[in-house]
Amino acid sequence: MAIIYSYPTLTPQLGDKVLGSNITDAAGNPVEGNPTVQYSFAEIKTLVDQQFIQQFTSSSNDSPTVGIPASQGPVATNSVYPIVFGPADTSSTSVTIDVTGKVVFLKTGTYYITQEYYIKGTTADELQTMFRIYDGTNQVGPTHVERSEIQFSLELKRVVIETMVNITIPNTYYIFQMIRDSNGSNSGTLTQQLNNNAWTTTPNAQLTISKLI
Repeated sequence: MAIIYSYPTLTPQLGDKVLGSNITDAAGNPVEGNPTVQYSFAEIKTLVDQQFIQQFTSSSNDSPTVGIPASQGPVATNSVYPIVFGPADTSSTSVTIDVTGKVVFLKTGTYYITQEYYIKGTTADELQTMFRIYDGTNQVGPTHVERSEIQFSLELKRVVIETMVNITIPNTYYIFQMIRDSNGSNSGTLTQQLNNNAWTTTPNAQLTISKLI
């Protein structure tokens, strides 16, 4: 075989092909033997051009008429609480959410999840609030811990948790949970903020999910 740089140089076309190794399959599983395969530039372009497209955003004050609470949280320390976001949203063909906060991924692929919360305690509380994603059997990813000291009763602490997940099985579902760890006080509630000047209410919990397309 000739040295690569001795071959002529041409401007590539979308129909042209290059060689590569198949390391993983469409589900992200390792491919045995890593066979050598061909990739067209059109296929490579489609892959590179992917970007995250928002599928929905759901917040806890979207629809008070369907029972979305102004504040929410565990009843006691070490008690797991499933977080409620907004009304059901089935507008996306890739991922949906129901009024209980259960998210169902209808299609496989890579998703970007943003959780946003506002935590409130009572005066001089030492809070240790933990958040996690649960798929009905196992925890997904690490536990997010928020430890803080509340100085006065009106104080709100903003928490943002960003997660990227690869869904390999259609209809996988996630539930978003919080707990008041016993290392802190029995306090820490997700609370919305009512605003002046006719500005919309700041929700106590908001969930945004985008898909790599």
